[in-house]
Formats: sequence, structure tokens, C-alpha cells
Amino acid sequence: MFSSRNIHFAILGIILGATSGYIFAFYQVQSSMPRAMPSAQAQSRPDVNNEQLLTMFKDALAKNPNDTTLMTRYANFLFDMGKFAEAVQWFQKVLALQPGNLDVRTDLGTALWNAGQKDKAMAEYQAALKADPKHVSTLHNLVIVHLEERDTAAAEQVLKQIEEIDPKYDGLASLKQRLSEVKAGGK
Repeated sequence: MFSSRNIHFAILGIILGATSGYIFAFYQVQSSMPRAMPSAQAQSRPDVNNEQLLTMFKDALAKNPNDTTLMTRYANFLFDMGKFAEAVQWFQKVLALQPGNLDVRTDLGTALWNAGQKDKAMAEYQAALKADPKHVSTLHNLVIVHLEERDTAAAEQVLKQIEEIDPKYDGLASLKQRLSEVKAGGK
């Protein structure tokens, strides 16, 4: 019933899932939130550094080379580490297997933008919006890149699109705040 291979994959999945979840939770902490005191549960987790995680991802990818979920998590991890060029390569690998994955296409655009390939990034955002003009994640990122370029008119236009699509979108308030800051001369 249970082969050693199945058990091996189950253990690997648990380790990668727990580690990835821990990392993603760590990187999702908003800068505006006060630092929480470490809990006893958090202190009981083993310390794993980024290099160890890179090794774990590479080992898992060697065993599961076409696992798009794992590939996407690895690309996001590379992105979070500031390794944008490597993240681009992995997002492209995912898109080769799942060309219709608009979330990954948007992530590819964001990685390209951060890698300094702004024209390619905009092409990816436009490709995602061509497939789904109401893809809010892509629109969200377009607002951010327009604000980085100080193009407040374009940012406002895209922000209005988001409001029309989903007036209760969670990121709306933060995007409006960021737009106000840029208009006021801030970052």
C-alpha cells in the first residue's frame, strides 16, 4: 500500500511545504506592523538559512523537474532573495509548461522589471491583460510600476480600472496611499 517512494515524497512534501510556508509568512510581514515577540512555537522551529533552502529546492526540483508549483515557489523564493535574473528563468520555465498561468506571467513581469528589463516586463503585463483584462494582480503591479516611473496619470487610470472591477479589493487602500505619497513628492 505504501511504497518507500510514496513515503519519501510525502516527507519531502511536508518539509518543503512547512519550510516554504515559514518563509512566505516571514516575507509577508508588513513594515507598518510592530514586531511581534517570538512565541515558544516559533522558537522551536529549526533554523534554516537561505543557502540550505536553495539546496532543498534544488534537490526537490531535481526529483520533480516538471512540478510547476514547486518551480513557482522556487522562483518566488529567488525573487524574495533579490535574485531577479534567476527568478525570471524559473518563471519562464513554468510558463513553458503553463502558458495560460496569468499569476506566473505577472510574477515574471515583476521579476523582469526588478531585473531592469522594463520593456519586457511591460510586454508580459500586457500579455496577461490581453488574456484577461480584469486580472487584478496584473493591474495592481501596473499601478506600482507606473508609480515607480512617477506616471501618476497612468497609475490613476489603472487604479480606476481596479475599482470598477472590484471595489472591495484588499490592495486598493494601499495603492491609493502610495499614489497620494508619490503625488506629494514622496517615494
